[in-house]
Order: sequence, then structure tokens, then C-alpha cells
Amino acid sequence: MGYAKSNHDHGGAKAVKTRFGSQVYYARGFTLIEVTIALVILSMTLSSAMYAVHQYADERIRMKDRFLANQVAWNNLMNRYQHSKGWTSGRDRTMLKTKGIDEQGGQEWQWNLETEKAMGENLYRFEVQVGVAGSDRDQGSLAVYLVSN
Repeated sequence: MGYAKSNHDHGGAKAVKTRFGSQVYYARGFTLIEVTIALVILSMTLSSAMYAVHQYADERIRMKDRFLANQVAWNNLMNRYQHSKGWTSGRDRTMLKTKGIDEQGGQEWQWNLETEKAMGENLYRFEVQVGVAGSDRDQGSLAVYLVSN
């Protein structure tokens, strides 16, 4: 049993007639519209995949920035905690500021420390807001309550 060529026109395409057992198969290629639809579907799928990769990369950058901002905030809150416990020398106490710029992760971060009296004797609330230097948007903020001596 071999292949037999047929010159019959089947759907506008030249078909090759093959005979396997009692069944007859006609082999033909894809039409232009089928190829076009397949390419449209492929392009939509690839663009969706690229968008997902882009979102993932953006989220990683945001997470890194939030982590670094929280580290700057913790550093400043720990300075206040050390001051409240009397662990800092007199010279270090004069260096306590309520705003400034620190470098973390190769980037400059501006921070602002707000202190307010909380309910109770000698209880204070310290909140640090941190953002990229030169930006109005905060990347992170932390608050703690400390008892002052």
C-alpha cells in the first residue's frame, strides 16, 4: 500500500490522496485566515506573558524599596529607644533630629520623625515616615510607643 497522488481539487488546495486500509485521507495546508488567527492568538498570549513579567519586576522593586525604607525607619526608632533608655552619651543626645536624610542600599532616603504624648505618664508615640529623597511619597512608616525616663 503506497501513496497515490490525486489531482482533484479539495477546498481550493491541491490534495494528496493516501490510502491506509479502507480509509482515504486528504492532506492539505492551512489557509491564510487560519494562520492569521493563530498569529493573533499567539501575539495576545505573548503580550499577556510580557505584562505579567513586567508586573512581577515592578513588584520586586516596590518590595525592595519598602524593605529599605523600613530599615531606615527602624534605625531611627532604635536611636530614640537607646536615648530613652539612657544608653547614649551626652554628645549623642544632641545629635537626635526629627528629620534627615540617610543612605540605605545605595540610595538616599528622607525621613521625618513625629513624637506625640500618648495616654499615660511618660508614654510617647514615635512615628517615622520614610520616602526616597526628593519625593513626596512615603515608601514606609513605623510607629512605636516608648516610656521615657
